[in-house]
Amino acid sequence: MPKRTIPSNERPERAQILRITLILIAAYLPLGGYLAVQISAFVGLLFAIRLASLRWPAVLPGTLPLAALTLIGVANAAVTYQGWSGQNAGTALFVSMLVLKLMELRRKSDIRLVATLIGFLVVVEFLFDQSPWLVLYLGAVVVWGIALLVDLNGGLEEPRRRGAVKVAVTLALQALPLTLILFLLFPRLSAPLWNLGVDPSKATTGISDSLEPGAISELVLDGELAFRARFEGAPPAADQLYWRGPVLWETDGRRWSRGEGIANSGTAGTLLEAGRSIDYEVTLEPTDQRWLFALDMPNSVPDGAFISSDHQLIARQAVSAVKRYRVTSALDYRTAAPDPARLAAGLQVPEDVTPRMRRLVDEWRNRSETDWALVQSGLQFFNRESFHYTLMPPSLGANPTDEFLFETRRGFCEHYASSFAVLMRMAEIPSRIVLGYLGGELNRVGGYHMVWQSDAHAWVEVLIDGRGWVRVDPTAAVDPSRVDNSGASRMLGAGPSVRFTLEQADAIARFVRNLRLFADSLDAAWQDWILGFSVENQLALLERLRLGELREYGLVALMLAALGLTLGVLVLASIRERKPFDPLQAEYARFCGHLAKIGLARVPNEGPMSYARRVVAQRPDLAPTIERFMDLYIPARYGPDDPRDVLMALSDLLRDFRPRSASRMRDLLRRSR
Repeated sequence: MPKRTIPSNERPERAQILRITLILIAAYLPLGGYLAVQISAFVGLLFAIRLASLRWPAVLPGTLPLAALTLIGVANAAVTYQGWSGQNAGTALFVSMLVLKLMELRRKSDIRLVATLIGFLVVVEFLFDQSPWLVLYLGAVVVWGIALLVDLNGGLEEPRRRGAVKVAVTLALQALPLTLILFLLFPRLSAPLWNLGVDPSKATTGISDSLEPGAISELVLDGELAFRARFEGAPPAADQLYWRGPVLWETDGRRWSRGEGIANSGTAGTLLEAGRSIDYEVTLEPTDQRWLFALDMPNSVPDGAFISSDHQLIARQAVSAVKRYRVTSALDYRTAAPDPARLAAGLQVPEDVTPRMRRLVDEWRNRSETDWALVQSGLQFFNRESFHYTLMPPSLGANPTDEFLFETRRGFCEHYASSFAVLMRMAEIPSRIVLGYLGGELNRVGGYHMVWQSDAHAWVEVLIDGRGWVRVDPTAAVDPSRVDNSGASRMLGAGPSVRFTLEQADAIARFVRNLRLFADSLDAAWQDWILGFSVENQLALLERLRLGELREYGLVALMLAALGLTLGVLVLASIRERKPFDPLQAEYARFCGHLAKIGLARVPNEGPMSYARRVVAQRPDLAPTIERFMDLYIPARYGPDDPRDVLMALSDLLRDFRPRSASRMRDLLRRSR
């Protein structure tokens, strides 16, 4: 069927309007979780109007109502984000204007414009998320949009829609090798081309730089991933997986903070002794904070970071994108004594200390010969008395430490860490609180540990003569029989003895867990091989190809050569594309081939009837066979006859058709005479 060109000013079909609307809805859905509710409400209203207009055309807004909707859309984005600058605000304005374009699809060129702008919308979505699942989803949306563009341009055999999808998939597959070449070889910058950072209106979750009752327990319901850790060799035991974060020094009896005069002073922390070192790699999710997490105690400094005097890894810039870094930690260590300022801060006691708190500490001191023995007395107190570990503790009043120790005795890791640190300071043992994460879920499929936001934890470090800062986890001292896990399915910060996993659940829960681990393994591979592909990886690729000395120029040369070769192959493949097999045409080609062997080849612009008349005029002896062939072929080829009925007859006729040339015929006649 010859291709038909559809004028761009032709009115679109109702089905085409429906399809472009559904494609835009599908493209917008992933953005719904990132933009404000006001934006999604306005966009949803416009989608509803466009869909309703397919049944009732009168609901489409006219010129003045459309102008009013445009002003509302612009104002909605400006009021929601206090302006039009920024990632979220710019996206909201772009989406609002794009959906408004659906209100005026008067020509097919309008649909082509919207389909093209959907491609820009797809690119914008990757500013919010780069997961492999989004790539697959948006890839399907793009193919759907290309199929609509193919359909708008016409020229497809029936069924039309199936043909459009086939062409769209073919185009997408042809683009894959070019995409792969550009991904591998296009020169990358060491920094982003533009830096949007984390939008200030977007809330972030995770460890903060302060602690008060409820600060960490709220994270128990947060199912977000904090980071992944891949160990070189066997991972440490579960009771060694303390991921160190901010260190807190100052307290007013309720809230703990880093202390402005302490956090930014002092030299980098060093270890006097470091044993049982372990190497590992951390892939940290964006936090919009500067601190990095490492096992106690970090003994190496990743690029772009430093170790504080509190032995905390700190990045030089806020982590606004996924960050991968390698660390070496010492599981057995001895730290140096703190400077005088930190020593004084570690002994600071809040003003709300009560007499019964002092009597308790005096009792421990009287029966303890050393500081470490007093620390053990404090841990035995939490284990022996009726302290309960719960995610839903009762609220505390003006003096939370005293009420927790002697009245409620129900709390989470922040309650235990805060009260224990105060008690140690009252006993003149310097102490501080460390925030971070405890544990991690082993992903056997990917071979790494997953640390979730719900693994957030707080513990205490006390200063012991001859040992330096020693980690003490008072939460783990709670007797397992007094652990209340009815409030959540995953327990936090209570040590290995009180953690519960889905491995104890039934087969369905284990299947769901394994499926989640497999999905996270795919996501981790995507992070490692796609999102983590850097300029260093490109230069390493050149080294393998023995082009390392060319560096960036070698990348450009290799990229251009690969692109040229690939485009050449694709062009040759399209030129030499096979036409569909036609058995009737094949029989006619055999017929013409027999005649060409005796010097009667068909002229390219010669039709079957003209060709037959010329051959008969030159060779009347072939007239019976040629006329019989044409009587069968022409009606089947150009008439209503079914070609399948004559294929056998044509094949039988050509089987015995072996014409001889005119010279050969004259020789045979002379010999017969």
